[in-house]
Amino acid sequence: MKSIFLGKIQYLGATCLLLCGLNACTAGYEEMNTNPDKVTDGMLDMDNLRTGGSISAMQLDIIPCSDEGANAYQRAQNLVGDIFSGYMSGSDNWNSSSNNQTYNLRFGGWSDVLFSIAYQNVMPQWKKIATEEVKAEEPVTYAIGQVLKIAAMHRVTDAYGPIPYFKFGESLMVPYDSQEKVYESFFNELTEASQILEQYATENPSARPLKNYDLVYEGDVSKWAKFANTLMLRLAMRVVYVKPDWAQKYAEQAVVKSKLGVMTSNADNALLHSHNGITVYHPLNVVWDMYKDARMGASMESYLKGYKDARISKYFSQATTPAGDYHGMRNGIIVDNIEGYRALSCPNVQKTDPVLWMCAAEAYFLRAEGALRQWNMNGDAKDLYEQGVQTSFEQHSAALGDYLTDDTAKPAKFEDKVGNNSTEPRSTITPVYKTEEGFEANLERIITQKWLAMFPEGMEAWSEFRRTGYPKIFPVVKNYSGGTIDTEKQIRRLPFPQTEYDNNNENVKNAISLLNGADHGGTPLWWDKK
Repeated sequence: MKSIFLGKIQYLGATCLLLCGLNACTAGYEEMNTNPDKVTDGMLDMDNLRTGGSISAMQLDIIPCSDEGANAYQRAQNLVGDIFSGYMSGSDNWNSSSNNQTYNLRFGGWSDVLFSIAYQNVMPQWKKIATEEVKAEEPVTYAIGQVLKIAAMHRVTDAYGPIPYFKFGESLMVPYDSQEKVYESFFNELTEASQILEQYATENPSARPLKNYDLVYEGDVSKWAKFANTLMLRLAMRVVYVKPDWAQKYAEQAVVKSKLGVMTSNADNALLHSHNGITVYHPLNVVWDMYKDARMGASMESYLKGYKDARISKYFSQATTPAGDYHGMRNGIIVDNIEGYRALSCPNVQKTDPVLWMCAAEAYFLRAEGALRQWNMNGDAKDLYEQGVQTSFEQHSAALGDYLTDDTAKPAKFEDKVGNNSTEPRSTITPVYKTEEGFEANLERIITQKWLAMFPEGMEAWSEFRRTGYPKIFPVVKNYSGGTIDTEKQIRRLPFPQTEYDNNNENVKNAISLLNGADHGGTPLWWDKK
């Protein structure tokens, strides 16, 4: 990891730029900064350059991949969702192992980075697109901008709870909105965006607006419509334990009432990639390779090895010591042998790999859960579950074999190859779907396989673990939360950023009342009601 202070410097710089932009802090600023060799307003309006550039910029920070680099990704993604979900563990001993991994959530400002990137990078670009003029003249751009905003901001609200949303950009001190109201808006906004995208795609099947700027689907509007509908399905399932009527309504709207439906093929997968002169390098590669900070999580080892899962070689490299096998590490340990832990299995993510946002396998597992709940998901739970498993194996070119029929495959004991943290598995669930075992057992199967399929997108995996309690992942060994986080229940949210207490104090205090609990990692979110 680079210096942990870098993020604070970037934050202050971005804040100053934002303040200047809102307050015209330098007289004559526009004249001083006009360069005859640079693009003019007229030039920006040609070929969607103005709005297209905002689309590209938003895409680069849904999961942080912009020029802030891997350091931002590490603190906003890897040292949050990736470790809290059990996917990975950090192999360094920052602050004598008192950090996010051991639930010291105030160390280094790590927990602030997801928030700051969303409000400094994503939302200002969205604001440029979310105008009546763009909606009238470039409806596809407007709709994709709405979808991108929700793709980014649901990650933020699912980490913190209440967030500034409806009044962003109206003032410097932005009030917070309840997570319930934010989610209600998500569904309304996705409904409108999906209708715009589906209508356009139906009427203009070969058109590719924003092709030059779209780093995910290269202007394919039908795929954007499917992504919007699948995002709606994801968020509908998120609220099933707090708003079951919303959950069923919007899940069925996404799957059976929309024109184009949800993702059904790996060709629909949302993958951020290099395109048209914009190079996207996967930041996780830097985190595990250059920083040497990310290694296989013990929970991933337990499930993948216990299931004899052929995806293990697609997800991780073999350990160098002891060599010849895949070995991970527990979260929340005292890292007292850095080199020993760094010799364990690394994420098999290369520099030029695309960045996964969402995959078709996830859509099948969401539909399987909906069918398990007796919703109309265009299929029964068992078939959808098995399609999800097959789609994931196909995505990674892994051999399925007897994975769906081997009833002896169960999570394995974790054998710590470096320290003294070996432990028995927490689950006995098999990959074989058994209708007769009832709702909860099959829900565990569905979520466990969805967790395996979504790798390495740890933020979504963490949210689903909190929502359902599955998969049954190993808890931290050391808990430095001062009693605010239950070791067995595990972390439920991030505390509001210290920068908000410093700069937006009154509003963040009001947000705590919306949270209905103390501002610490043990307070459950609005939808966390199982």
